[in-house]
Amino acid sequence: MNLTAILPEILVCLTALAVIGADLGTYRNDSRRRGLMAWIAGTGLTVALAVLFGWQLGGYQAFVGIYSSFRPDAMSWFFRCTLLVSGIFTVLLSVDYVKDRIRHAGEFYALLCLATLGAMFMVAATDMVTFYLALELLSISSFVLVALRKDSPKASEAALKYLVFGALSSGLMLYGLSFLFGMSGSLEYAQIFTYFRQYQEPFNLQLLVAVLMTLAGLGYKVSAVPFHMWTPDVYQGAPMPVTAFLSATSKVAAFAALLRILETLNVASLTPLWALVLMIMAALSMTLGNLVAAVQQDVKRMFAYSSIAHAGYILAGMVALGDSAAHDTALTAICYYLLVYVFMNLGAFAALMHLTRLAGSSRIPDLAGLATKAPWAAFILSCCLLSLTGLPPFAGFTGKFYLFGALLSAGSEYVWLVGVGVLNSVVSLYYYSRLMRLMYFAPTPELEGKDLTLSPALKLVSGFCLAGIVGLFLFPTPVLTFVSALSALL
Repeated sequence: MNLTAILPEILVCLTALAVIGADLGTYRNDSRRRGLMAWIAGTGLTVALAVLFGWQLGGYQAFVGIYSSFRPDAMSWFFRCTLLVSGIFTVLLSVDYVKDRIRHAGEFYALLCLATLGAMFMVAATDMVTFYLALELLSISSFVLVALRKDSPKASEAALKYLVFGALSSGLMLYGLSFLFGMSGSLEYAQIFTYFRQYQEPFNLQLLVAVLMTLAGLGYKVSAVPFHMWTPDVYQGAPMPVTAFLSATSKVAAFAALLRILETLNVASLTPLWALVLMIMAALSMTLGNLVAAVQQDVKRMFAYSSIAHAGYILAGMVALGDSAAHDTALTAICYYLLVYVFMNLGAFAALMHLTRLAGSSRIPDLAGLATKAPWAAFILSCCLLSLTGLPPFAGFTGKFYLFGALLSAGSEYVWLVGVGVLNSVVSLYYYSRLMRLMYFAPTPELEGKDLTLSPALKLVSGFCLAGIVGLFLFPTPVLTFVSALSALL
């Protein structure tokens, strides 16, 4: 067993323990103590990220996994780095919010580190048990993070819905995975793939249940229609930093795990079924997400439905994984888009943290005219919204271009799905531009007694995210070259 392979995960776990230890060892509940918790969490995640980058720059490759359960290959390296970046940005986003509104800062940062730990194991898991345990670590930590504000009835309601839907989705997924195990006789993805590649029997009910139940459970995790019902209420009720974390880290981890499972099921007997299911889910997610987002009055609910729509875009790209000619292009596009999505979403939430504090509300009409009082936050939010729409000169345009291009290269039968994606991108421009118009052209409100200063942490996050969405548009080649060099997931 090579523990060096999971050194970044060990560091993240030790960071969570260090936060808990520091919380128990200090008695004053003031801003300095809460700042210490944030510093420990941010430093630990940064060290773990530095180890991963050090491995890559130094040419070290920890391809020796752990009992065929954890594979630290180039694919998992990419997603682990992405998750750590998302975790670090979330810590920075939360600094001021935790000081003002979260009573138990130690629990918040420890749970944040544990959720990141679960996500990191998810993206490198290569058997069902490791995948499920990592998923539950991420899910349970997320449930508690949503409910951490005990003084908020909306947070309690959101956490309860999240827990109930999460338990249901886990049951569905376990039922599907149990069929895969029963048929193949193995928990390991590689052996399951080998079994189904040699599978000669006619398609039967067992295969149908296995694929549908597995995709249903994962569809919940990525907020895809028709398993999206929890998303708007959880996004609205959760603390703003937790909403940002769920929109980025949870989605990246779930899609990375879905990529590995689809590669396991990418055989002639199963590919047509899961490709058809993903097509339907993608079209419904894009359409429902954008249409319902257009009528929302709360910015967090708007981003929830936007997240559902973006899940549809990524699922559309995953359909192309089933075509051998388009497989590599689709894989490259999905990885690139997920990285860009982290920068777009967390940049938007960094701006919203400041704007909603000034407005005293997350309602969209209450953000009217704030561009005059908070020009940098309004500018960052506008750039991120334009990138989410898919307009140049931002990386969201490049991401959608590659996603839709991969789908077109898979065959002419997918042209209609590309058309659905393009039309829905136009719809998204409507509600994103409505928010921008309100910020810039509505009368400026009176904000007497409000501190208009943007905190250093939010400046840092917003600056990095702006650099990310512009830099990945201008210089996409390094990321695309690295991802396109991945020969296989398994």
